[in-house]
Amino acid sequence: MATYVPPPDLDVYGKKGKKKKDPNAPKRNMSAYFIYSNAVRASVKAANPDASFGDIAKIISAQYKQLSEKELAIYKQKAEEDKERYLAERKAYNGGY
Repeated sequence: MATYVPPPDLDVYGKKGKKKKDPNAPKRNMSAYFIYSNAVRASVKAANPDASFGDIAKIISAQYKQLSEKELAIYKQKAEEDKERYLAERKAYNGGY
């Protein structure tokens, strides 16, 4: 035991550390809500300059829930396109899987 050297991926208590994320891996696809949120966040923040991050998220969420089916379809279509992009990038990254 005097000459034992623990592997570098183990911490002091013998547990394995968190696996490192590959920086070259493709980014995950965004949902329709996140695409909408990114599109309107600047205008909501400008209209409510004193609102906190959580308050802005609540406002955006309320607006998203009030969207008509026609407006919602636009963001769902963009989300579907982003999903296709992600699947294509993941397939190329994994070598065809």
